[in-house]
Amino acid sequence: MKIEIKKRFTGSIILSGDYGNIKDCLEKNRYANLRYADLKYANLRGADLGGANLRGANLRGADLRGADLRGADLRGARNYRDSHDVFQEVVRRQKVEVFGEAEWNAIAQITIHRLCWDSIKKRFSDVMPHIFEVLAQAGFTEWLEYWKEMGAL
Repeated sequence: MKIEIKKRFTGSIILSGDYGNIKDCLEKNRYANLRYADLKYANLRGADLGGANLRGANLRGADLRGADLRGADLRGARNYRDSHDVFQEVVRRQKVEVFGEAEWNAIAQITIHRLCWDSIKKRFSDVMPHIFEVLAQAGFTEWLEYWKEMGAL
């Protein structure tokens, strides 16, 4: 099948060719510069994206369940708010000591059980502000912004 990956702002083509699916395309072009790629709603489940340049990529609705994001450049990525996998990877990159025991418990529950926003708010409203503030300081502000929109702060 013909796959084209375009830049999200300009629409110019980053990658193009015949592949089984978008996951196959990205894995075969793992070191391609995917900066600002429009990957919304892409099925990337289980994809090996370790080391990929996803800086500024649009990840809205992308299925990243089980994707390997270790070493991927996620700076400036957009629309990742509902991705448990991006959350897990960004948390993994933080120093262990920045979170307390209750925060690590919340992080574990969110990533293992893939909790929805309402459940997170209901169960962990006391610890999430600090977690989201740490992640915002690391350049990932969407979670904190949404938390504020929900009126949870």
